[in-house]
Amino acid sequence: MHYLPANPFKPLLDFPYHCCTFDVEQFEQTDFIKHHVVMPQKLNNAVPKRRAEYLAGRVCAQAALAKMGIKHVSIETAQDRAPIWPDGIIGSISHTQGIALAMTAPAHQLKGLGIDIEKPMSQTQETKLKGQILHPLETAIHATLAEHVPCPLTVMFSAKESVYKALYPSVKRFFGFEAAQLIDFDSQRLLFAITEPLSQTIHKGMKVEVLYQINEQLVLTECAFKDSLT
Repeated sequence: MHYLPANPFKPLLDFPYHCCTFDVEQFEQTDFIKHHVVMPQKLNNAVPKRRAEYLAGRVCAQAALAKMGIKHVSIETAQDRAPIWPDGIIGSISHTQGIALAMTAPAHQLKGLGIDIEKPMSQTQETKLKGQILHPLETAIHATLAEHVPCPLTVMFSAKESVYKALYPSVKRFFGFEAAQLIDFDSQRLLFAITEPLSQTIHKGMKVEVLYQINEQLVLTECAFKDSLT
């Protein structure tokens, strides 16, 4: 299978990244060997689509690391399903429906990094899933965001995914979408408030910023967690 470089967006964060497209129908098991990626045991019983997505993410991660001068590294997976990055590096991986993206950064610059790429939900899907994604106090700001973007729930869903990925290294446990409440936004930024204590360093009321971009086919969100904005 060919993983072809793609540039649907120029990320707003200034860190090494790589994006690629891929066709699941072309996936072959030998692609893991070809791209020097170790397939985790948890994928032994996975369908080809899941294997192809995993491999695409790792191919992107390897390419992003190569831009930092780090080559011939296989990004394996921890028990909590988080990527295991080389010492001194943090990163994030995302994929959806034939496209994958990875971004990396020096660990001394950030506490966490989260990216997420999504295909926009249909209006029917957005209506159906609002109750699962929105914090109870986000109804009004979701309606306001809908006046500015065509897929507001997709943007908020993607942003919360990025927040989760960026904060996870500090929290080290699962937390739900209700833990982050959108409180403000502009044409490129979404500002979230943490609604519950997540760790000794991530407290209720902490502000977290997410950058976002939209085109006709995709939504991209990015979260560089340095410290609270409060």
